[in-house]
Amino acid sequence: MARFIKVLFWFCLIIFVIALFVFTIQCLISAWWNILLIIIILLTLWWYKIRRKNQKSVWQGVIAIILSLLLLAWFLIPCIFGHFKDLEEEPETDTEMNHHQVLTDDEEDKEKKQQAEKEKEEQEERGKEQQAEREKEKEKEKEQEQQACSNIRGNISSSGTKIYHVPSGQFYDKTEPEETFCTEAEAKSAGYRKSKL
Repeated sequence: MARFIKVLFWFCLIIFVIALFVFTIQCLISAWWNILLIIIILLTLWWYKIRRKNQKSVWQGVIAIILSLLLLAWFLIPCIFGHFKDLEEEPETDTEMNHHQVLTDDEEDKEKKQQAEKEKEEQEERGKEQQAEREKEKEKEKEQEQQACSNIRGNISSSGTKIYHVPSGQFYDKTEPEETFCTEAEAKSAGYRKSKL
């Protein structure tokens, strides 16, 4: 029994070390600053070896290596423990995943239908707005035609004489018309005569 526990312990320890190594490698290559720190550590070790060979002071290199290792640990430890947390979470079963996928597909279909209905409503609203704008433009055109057409002003004097005034006439601006006409022929047919001034 003791042998079994010992073998189990070493097996778990080896699996843990392998996982730690794999996660460390993943975390190292996942960010550019980790790679940069490794390069700094390697260059500092190389510099340390050269300085040591020439019997010069190496305390600056030791400090640089310690600081680089601390920074690397600062970035790696949360990343590695994040991988171990992911292992602890139970993955969804296939049926749960399929059910979730079906729900997601149904939700996507509903969302697409709602989006299509919304676009259709927006197009209808735009069509109504465009139709209203066209009607307003037609009304404006009619008003402008009427205003352009009603440029001949008919006035009845106190004596009952019917006189019409054209825009070039002297009293045109002063005249308050009882009737307006588009053409002089219309004014004449209504019994008006042209102003002499």
